[in-house]
Amino acid sequence: MGLFRQKYKLKINVPSSIEIKYFENKVKFVGAKSEILVFSEEIRKVSKLKDGQLCKLDKLTLKVSDFITPDQDRKLWVELPGHAWNIMASKFQDALEGFDTNPFYFNDCGYLDRIPLDIGIEITDLPPTEN
Repeated sequence: MGLFRQKYKLKINVPSSIEIKYFENKVKFVGAKSEILVFSEEIRKVSKLKDGQLCKLDKLTLKVSDFITPDQDRKLWVELPGHAWNIMASKFQDALEGFDTNPFYFNDCGYLDRIPLDIGIEITDLPPTEN
């Protein structure tokens, strides 16, 4: 536990009812609206971390960083400013309400430059939509 606390300041546990699908340049969390809503609120917690702090999410390392660092190119790492993690959670909730596509990936909103490892959601109890 001590080593975890030294490296990671937060750990997000994904409910077993959410399927995690890894692809070469993205990861997608698949589940029902109610499950994805809870997940999006967990993502919001990352926005409370300070610059340079890390969060563990399954195989992923999420990093809060106000500047682009070489960490953005590390395998299974996602680096964003703190406020961007909050916006990601809000965009996921927009998709839940039908205001964005299903599935939805954060790179699709164009808020920041494309992140090398994109994070997305797919809501199983909503119909798929197209861009």
